[in-house]
Amino acid sequence: MQSSKRKICLALAAVVASLGTTAAIAAGPTVQIGGSTLVAPLLNNEIANFSTDLGAFTYFSVGSGAGQNAFLNNQPTFFGAGVTGTVDFAISDAALLSSQISGYTLAGSSGPLIEIPYIVTAIAIPVVNNGQTIISTTTPQTTPGQAHSVSLNDNDLCGVFSGKLTNWNQVTNPETGSLYSTSARITVLYRSDSSGTTELLTRHLSQVCSTSSNSNVAFVDSMTFTDSFHGASLPSNFVGTSSDNGVRTAITNASGATVAYLSPAYTNTFLAPSSIVTTSAGAAQLQVASLLNANDGQFYAPTYTNATTALGGVVAPAGQQASNPLNWVPASGTPTAGYPVSGTSQVIVSQCYKDPNVTLAIAVFLATHYTNSGFVQFIHGNGFDMVPASYRSAIMDNFIGSGNQFQLNIGNSNVCSGSVVGR
Repeated sequence: MQSSKRKICLALAAVVASLGTTAAIAAGPTVQIGGSTLVAPLLNNEIANFSTDLGAFTYFSVGSGAGQNAFLNNQPTFFGAGVTGTVDFAISDAALLSSQISGYTLAGSSGPLIEIPYIVTAIAIPVVNNGQTIISTTTPQTTPGQAHSVSLNDNDLCGVFSGKLTNWNQVTNPETGSLYSTSARITVLYRSDSSGTTELLTRHLSQVCSTSSNSNVAFVDSMTFTDSFHGASLPSNFVGTSSDNGVRTAITNASGATVAYLSPAYTNTFLAPSSIVTTSAGAAQLQVASLLNANDGQFYAPTYTNATTALGGVVAPAGQQASNPLNWVPASGTPTAGYPVSGTSQVIVSQCYKDPNVTLAIAVFLATHYTNSGFVQFIHGNGFDMVPASYRSAIMDNFIGSGNQFQLNIGNSNVCSGSVVGR
């Protein structure tokens, strides 16, 4: 880690130079962040390997919806009933809506919000106790010790997650075009909280499912899974649970055929070598499905490389376009290639902070995440990928360091002055 520490120091020197000399480097302020449970294992890895001299970071794994609300209202009770102080930044797998950005009332005192992609992720579809013997020779590996995988296509996903398909023998094997053989009633685990993982799944389902063919409901792109049922009761085989950890625990303990959707970090050590795979009952090396991409006809495992492939040749916004947070979230609902259910998790951060030590700590933390090669092991180890190189470069140029002509960088003295005192 010696090289990594040197690169942190270089990043620190660059950020300090851009912020001036007002920050006391050794102050180590408290920095409170929270949101996505999907990325929580990664954030905790990064915090554990970040200098406490710069800041004492705490991550509250409460879900993307709670993270968004905490930041937008600077309301730390969204992190927990007894949490006080400032919400310094949040992580959300779901992008902010235009109405949330335009209605951000704290901009007058805290400066504009910044929303930029943090990591690239697939949404894995764990499948357990389905009773199928995998005889495939073409599907990719998704699970330790298992050369091939059960595979699903869009019709299968739409049918299972809408309740149209309730037994495994109603599900089509996309390799053969025939129904799977075993009769096993399917329990569907869904996120009952406001979840960015749900949003990434329903983003895809809303574009490939139709009530005239493969679905019982008209899916909507939403962090709330029940929104897609439009006020109707969910099917009797659906069971709700909160957080990625809650889903992992529930599917690990399932006795019958069960399908869910989950962060790669909680699945198995093939997809994520650092995966949280242990429970009180032992190892939880979950079996995970591969998915057929309808656009190129290829089967894909939910690996970080296949998630990045799904983003295609995305290019970061430039010029005046960079000042609009909506332009920074890549769209990947129906990718032309790669794993079909993929996207990015976003960091939502303020441009201005009252304490220059907090400004410094956040700027260096983000610079370390985006530029330190030593942190790649944590990103890949949890099943995620770094955002594309063009994005990393643009993020550093626009938001961290001295900034560009549009004055978008964190702590910009021309923006963070007068009545804009910072949060």
